[in-house]
Amino acid sequence: MGFLNRFFLFYKEGNSDSNVPYWRVSALRIILFSGMILCLAVFLNSFSDAVDANLTHILVITSSFLIAMLGLLWLSSGYYRFCAHLLLLTIVGASTACNLFLADPGLAQIGSMLMYACPLIALMLISGRVALFYGVINIIPFLLISNNINLAFFAQPEVQFPNVTWYISGTMFVFFNVCIPLAFGRTIVAAKRLNDQVIQVNEGLKNKNALYRVFFAESRRPKIVADCDGIIIDFNRRAKEVFFLNENIKSSDVSIRELFSELSEESLNSGHQIISHENTYQRVVKLLIPDAQSYVYEFVDCTQEKRLQGHLTELENQNKRLRYIDSQTNLPNKEWFELQCSKLITKSGRDFYVVVAQSESTDYLRLKHGDEVVKQFLVSSYNRLKKNSLNPCLIASISLNQLVFILPGKFSHNLSNILSELKNALDREYVSQGVRSQQSFKFGVASFPEHSKLSGELVSFANESLKFVSNNQVFSLYDAENSEDFVEQHEISILLDEAISQSELDIHFQPKVDSSGKCVGLEALARWNSRLLGHVSPAKFIPIAEEYRMISRLTDLVVQKVCAAIANWREQDMPLPTVAINISFLDFSQPDFISKLVKHLADFSVKPTQIELELTESCLESDVVDSLKIIEELQSWGFKVSVDDFGVGYSSITRLAYYPIKKLKLDRTLIRQVHLSNRQYNLVKGIHRICEELDISCVVEGVEIQEQLNSLIKIGFSEFQGFYFSKPLSKASYEQQLRENNGVFVSSSLASRL
Repeated sequence: MGFLNRFFLFYKEGNSDSNVPYWRVSALRIILFSGMILCLAVFLNSFSDAVDANLTHILVITSSFLIAMLGLLWLSSGYYRFCAHLLLLTIVGASTACNLFLADPGLAQIGSMLMYACPLIALMLISGRVALFYGVINIIPFLLISNNINLAFFAQPEVQFPNVTWYISGTMFVFFNVCIPLAFGRTIVAAKRLNDQVIQVNEGLKNKNALYRVFFAESRRPKIVADCDGIIIDFNRRAKEVFFLNENIKSSDVSIRELFSELSEESLNSGHQIISHENTYQRVVKLLIPDAQSYVYEFVDCTQEKRLQGHLTELENQNKRLRYIDSQTNLPNKEWFELQCSKLITKSGRDFYVVVAQSESTDYLRLKHGDEVVKQFLVSSYNRLKKNSLNPCLIASISLNQLVFILPGKFSHNLSNILSELKNALDREYVSQGVRSQQSFKFGVASFPEHSKLSGELVSFANESLKFVSNNQVFSLYDAENSEDFVEQHEISILLDEAISQSELDIHFQPKVDSSGKCVGLEALARWNSRLLGHVSPAKFIPIAEEYRMISRLTDLVVQKVCAAIANWREQDMPLPTVAINISFLDFSQPDFISKLVKHLADFSVKPTQIELELTESCLESDVVDSLKIIEELQSWGFKVSVDDFGVGYSSITRLAYYPIKKLKLDRTLIRQVHLSNRQYNLVKGIHRICEELDISCVVEGVEIQEQLNSLIKIGFSEFQGFYFSKPLSKASYEQQLRENNGVFVSSSLASRL
């Protein structure tokens, strides 16, 4: 069967090397093969009768047609068109032979009918024109039959061939009932497969049309489509509103450069171009649409950004003069200190200590008195060091609660006493703007050249050693052994970087449910099972990802895997709940955050409405205007935006007045004692009341016991998340639970109540 499939090309689609559809080659071979079998049967069966009757011309005719069929079958792959035309001529020849060599006029007329199959075969194998030609040619046998014209007088057969009636009738029967139907069957199968492909393509077009509406027609950004010559062929509603475009432009051969004369192909090909239009500035990005051989010009209003850039350029020129001065305190900064320290190393080479002094009272003072008082206290601390009799060298500010300075190596024998004396001087009462307060300083120390010969590393090591100063110590000298945690953290960061690059992290899904346990959404959580470290807790690798600036790549990986899971569930006709993804401050502050997010969704044909973005409160701590603009743009795309861990930050309630948040997730710390503490119960009840007034829905996370759930239901909450219902599940486990429990996640106690 395998050989027959390959020879007759039953399952092969597309075109052959000669650009002929395989189904036509297959149909030709079927006709030739079945015709060859027919000719072989006639030749073998008539051979002895022809010899006995001394009918040489019969032997010549039957053997000729057999050889012709064999030859055409052999040449059918490489010389398809030649073989197809020759097959038609062979049929015409067979019909003609019947008229010439059959003495019986009735049989001759039956043989003439063989030509009636030519238009059908020509239409199937070659083209409509050839079929039309043979249709016209068929007038000849029609006239011969209708007028009872006998051509046998040309050949003048003297002897009627034995059993000729059986041969002619059998040949016509087999040809019209086997050869042609088999070929047409192959053609019908090819047509059905083509129809199935068209259906699949139409489904793909429907999906693409939906994406077109989301990402083009309904986009909040102006978009114009132009052909390879720059002629405008389409634009979306936003472009029409912003640039006052008329629908007639689409059919008027208007070039996009007629509307935007500043556009430069060189600039666009290198990435993007900023042009001025009316009283605005527009960032233009040119994207190729490969299948359509067209380009999409996307416009982003960057007027405010451009003006801000002008202001920043002016400020940068001013800051060049103040490069080594801290702008908040007008004290020498870290860059100045490292430069002077490097000069000292180069010129002197003597031993010295780099000391970082850190105030532990800064956060309290900032909350109580504000940043201005903190700045004044830092300046006062700087002046005390400058005037101290121990003469610390190269004093500079490296943050609002840290000063750095140098002590000579001669103090090595009594370093503890020297730093204690400096601490006493720095800790004395401060008075600024009528505010009296004391500070408490601690010191981190690194030694040159013992610990490093680079100024930057010395400052870093001294700063690092601050973490190891205990309550009963004044200072901590840098010790590599005390930094093993940092080394371990660095090693984990390397493995994490590789794991993210290799997509080694998995995604688990924790259901969000209603009071009955019915799944109403999912939260995607990253899990890392390292080949070297084993299972690594998210509480460990997430902070490392943030500290080493890998969190955006980790978020990209989570988004891609979530989109892949949603696409897979869609293919399996499984329920598609909204999936929440945690977004950190570092993600939120990336300039290309939204564009990357949209691209990942487009790669898997996932709609923004299927994704919920859980923002931490730190995302809202940046500039209110910028944060509000980003949230509004996300919502305009269709993303659901919620605030995660609500209740941790002290200003959470205040922020609800500024941001169009539609959903909050209450932190587990708020509801831990909700069933035991009236104060906590009333606090949670108050938050729920506020959310109701602001039309904000709430999800309560961390539900672990029945009593908590009862109290929360009594308050009025309707959406929950926690181990009481389900722990985070792998994709396979979630799908299994879904199939077994029909989307209901309940504990045994809740199940008994239901």
